[in-house]
Amino acid sequence: MAQTHKATIALALFIAMAIAPGKAKSQDSWRDIKFHESTGVFPNPERGFYAPRISDRIGRLDGLRSRGITLVLVEADLKGFKDRDISAEKLAEVQKAFAEVRRSGLKAIVRFAYGFTGRDYRTDPKDMDRIVGHIRQLKDLFQPNRDVLFAVQAGFLGPWGEWHGSNWGDPPSLEARRSVLFGLLDAVPDPITVHIRRPMFIRDIFAGESGGSDLTEASAYNGSRLSRTGWHDDALLSLPTDMGTFAERGWNRERELQWCAKHSRFTPFGGESVPPSARTPIDQVIRELELLHATYINSAYHQGTLEAWRKAEYKGATGFQHVDRRLGYRLVADRLRVAKMVDAAGSLRFELNLHNAGFASPHMPREVAVVLSQGESVNRVVLKDFDPRRWAPEAGTVTLRGAVPIAGKARDGKWRLSLQLADPSPSLQADGRYAIRLATEEVTFDEAKGLNVLADDIEIVAAQK
Repeated sequence: MAQTHKATIALALFIAMAIAPGKAKSQDSWRDIKFHESTGVFPNPERGFYAPRISDRIGRLDGLRSRGITLVLVEADLKGFKDRDISAEKLAEVQKAFAEVRRSGLKAIVRFAYGFTGRDYRTDPKDMDRIVGHIRQLKDLFQPNRDVLFAVQAGFLGPWGEWHGSNWGDPPSLEARRSVLFGLLDAVPDPITVHIRRPMFIRDIFAGESGGSDLTEASAYNGSRLSRTGWHDDALLSLPTDMGTFAERGWNRERELQWCAKHSRFTPFGGESVPPSARTPIDQVIRELELLHATYINSAYHQGTLEAWRKAEYKGATGFQHVDRRLGYRLVADRLRVAKMVDAAGSLRFELNLHNAGFASPHMPREVAVVLSQGESVNRVVLKDFDPRRWAPEAGTVTLRGAVPIAGKARDGKWRLSLQLADPSPSLQADGRYAIRLATEEVTFDEAKGLNVLADDIEIVAAQK
């Protein structure tokens, strides 16, 4: 689907119903409702500051959602399994972490490594078959937990799984990196993405692949290995090279950022800051997070950098508040145009304009549904031609147009019109904690049902005989 600076996405939903000339009159007048963006921070799935946890100390995750946190980075240490299969006990430990994430209404980013300290250089297995075998074992964890698995950070090579200081090189060889990445892409269910440590690794791994290493709008979300490969920066905003993250010969920081801006438009990007990041001016912080389409950042590290953002002023708020609001997507309703009155034999026409004020688009596929309800009477229409993953900030105004048919026995009175962006997994679709909430002052959110209530006073009158 082509995108422009001011893109309009339109859907014509035709309902074949006979309406007598006298009945059409109620559809002739329209009502316009204007909305305003909220300034609040609230939990929305698959975006924002994340909370890091070690798999053997996962604990209870209560309280994270009240802080606006919906992502947990689960780190699993495999140091004890360099020479053997992952034990049933260790696999059960990670499964328990997934269960706690699900109980708490959160999603997980996961990373496995053979050590998570500065003493764990070159502690990864020297046998690649061992590493790939471990990845195959983990497939049996990834598949049943796909509903709460947001992303996998590639890991496995080097301390912290950051693809340096490894027995396979510093950085690891191209062959070793390919083995780990492709093994994970086979084990992790589509469309979940795998994130590697430097953008240059994407370019050299895929240089010889069909289609090359440049992800485009046409190739995004097509299920290819490239479309499911993102990257993360664990030395975020540490100028000039982010501690070697931007290290390719002939590529300065600006060239790297421009390449990454295109790639991370279609894959989740995130990371964590380090002490030198605190020296980066807040204007540059915001510019680069916009360019990188940042979706997630560590809430626990580095505290000095995060505190500097809290002290910096940016557009009437602190830098931290601005980043907190805009990480990932932030969908805002601008205007609703809806028929003032409709009879019970017709259909309710509507037009909704919205835009994305965040840094990135939503990255998991979701149904776009319009719901007309009164008590237990519910009519839900899925707008099948829409994909929120295409609603990047660059898309400008997104326009949803359509009509919701009115049931023949619909009761007179006030009805509620809502927008629902539910989780794509059947197991979570009815759980409102996993539905996207609009950042709009006048739109209330029914979390129990995952509904953004656009209007609660739609008038329906009895059909004329």
